[in-house]
Amino acid sequence: MRIKYSKLPMLRNLTNKEMDFFLYIARYQDLAGNVPGVHNQDVCKHTGMCKQSFYTVLRSLQKKGIIEYRKCSEIDYDIHIVDNDFSYDGAFQEGYINLHRKVFHRERFKKLKANEKYLLFELLKRTHENRSSFRIGTQKFYENWMGALGVTKRVIRYYLHSLRKFFSIGIKQGKYYITYLHSVFNQKEEKTIDEQEFDYFVEVQCRRGKIKFTSEALHDTGKLLRQYRPGIVRQGGTLGELKRIMAQCIQTSIQGQDQRTRHLNSKYIHKLMQTALFEEIEAF
Repeated sequence: MRIKYSKLPMLRNLTNKEMDFFLYIARYQDLAGNVPGVHNQDVCKHTGMCKQSFYTVLRSLQKKGIIEYRKCSEIDYDIHIVDNDFSYDGAFQEGYINLHRKVFHRERFKKLKANEKYLLFELLKRTHENRSSFRIGTQKFYENWMGALGVTKRVIRYYLHSLRKFFSIGIKQGKYYITYLHSVFNQKEEKTIDEQEFDYFVEVQCRRGKIKFTSEALHDTGKLLRQYRPGIVRQGGTLGELKRIMAQCIQTSIQGQDQRTRHLNSKYIHKLMQTALFEEIEAF
C-alpha cells in the first residue's frame, strides 16, 4: 500500500494499463514488496483490461525494471515490486506515498490518465502529504514537467485542470501555490494495511487449494497472522515463516476432502497452527 518516493520516477510515462496494473498489485504487497498469487482474472476484473493485456503488461513492467515475476502455479504469478522494500530499519523515513486511502479507489482517481496519476503522486510528495503547500514559479513548473513527461505546455495545463479535484491550485505573482486537500485524502480504507495484506494472502491459498470461503472465514483466518506474529517474532522467527506455516495448515485442513465440498475452516486451521507453531518454536 506504499510507494517509495525514490520509486516514483519509474512510473513516469507508463501506459494507462501499466499504471492500473501496478497500482492494483501495490495494494497487496508485503513490507518487502512481494505480492503472491497474482491472478489474471482478478487483475482484469478490477482494472477492466483483457486477458491478453494482462500478459502484455506483466512482461512490459518487468522489461522496464518495475517488477519481477515468476509463475508460481498453474493459475497465478508471484510478483516482486523492485526497489520498494520497507522491511529494513529506516525505510519508512525515506518517504513514501500512502495508498491506503479511499480516494484511490474512487472513480475520480481511476479516470485519470497514467501521467496524471504520476503527477498527482509527485505533488503529494512535494506537499509532504498534508504538511505544507508547494510553491514554484509557473514557468519553471512547466519547464520541469514538459521535459520530464515529453509533453507540451498545453498538456501540462490539462493535467493540472484534472488535478484540481485533489489539490488547491492557485497562481500569485507568477508562482503556483499547490496545497493538499485534506477533505480528499484523509479518509482511510476500512481495513488496515495488515488486514488487507493478510486477508489477501489467505485468499491466494484458497484459490490455489480450490477452497471455497466466506468473507467472515477469510477475515478470521487472516486474524491468526496478526495474532501470532508478535509471538513468533519474539522467538526469533519472521512473518514469512508464519505465512509458510499458515499455508501448510490451510492445505492440511482440506486433506481427504472432495474438491467440491472444500471450505475454509478458520477454527480448524487455528488448531493446526497452534500445534505447528509449538513444534516450530521448539526448533528455534
